[in-house]
Amino acid sequence: MAGFSVNVRSNVDVLTMELLASARDMRDQATVRALNKMGDQVKVAAARSVRDAGYNLKIGDIKKALKVVKATQGNLRATVVASGKPIPLILYGARATAKGVTVSVLKGRKVIAGAFIATMPGGHKGVFVREPNARHKKVARGGKPAWNALPIRELYGPSIPDGMANAAVQEALMALIADKFPGILEHEHEWLRRKLGR
Repeated sequence: MAGFSVNVRSNVDVLTMELLASARDMRDQATVRALNKMGDQVKVAAARSVRDAGYNLKIGDIKKALKVVKATQGNLRATVVASGKPIPLILYGARATAKGVTVSVLKGRKVIAGAFIATMPGGHKGVFVREPNARHKKVARGGKPAWNALPIRELYGPSIPDGMANAAVQEALMALIADKFPGILEHEHEWLRRKLGR
């Protein structure tokens, strides 16, 4: 005759394991949500911090170079990654003067002696300097012949990754995380607990 026995001890162990797994799963879900919310806040704060550290760029332009790599339950880490090459100096508030070009970057306006602002035939505008070996050559300008000293070289300022690596920016972001993350994490745990009725 077939029988069915219940092992109370083994069933309790299974139930305990299921409850622990469920608790871990709930904890990890809340942690992932909190990390990703914190990541979004860090991205916004990073753009402001980079600008305030003296990188005289538009916040929108800085944000475009920042990406949040989201946390998952398999990887409990959210990362804000900065990418991009050195930025054309023309974007750092470049102004032509009698002595050269002034730019505003890293706490103050600086003069780059001998530099000039020019628009290339393709429409690209930038800050340039003549190379030491520049020689006067005849070129066409507006359909008319003119003399110019070539070659020239475009100048670039710090990149967004340079700005993110700035000590003041790093310090500001660490302070933000220390201040905000515990509250966000607690809120997400409570929200998930209420949602699941636990």
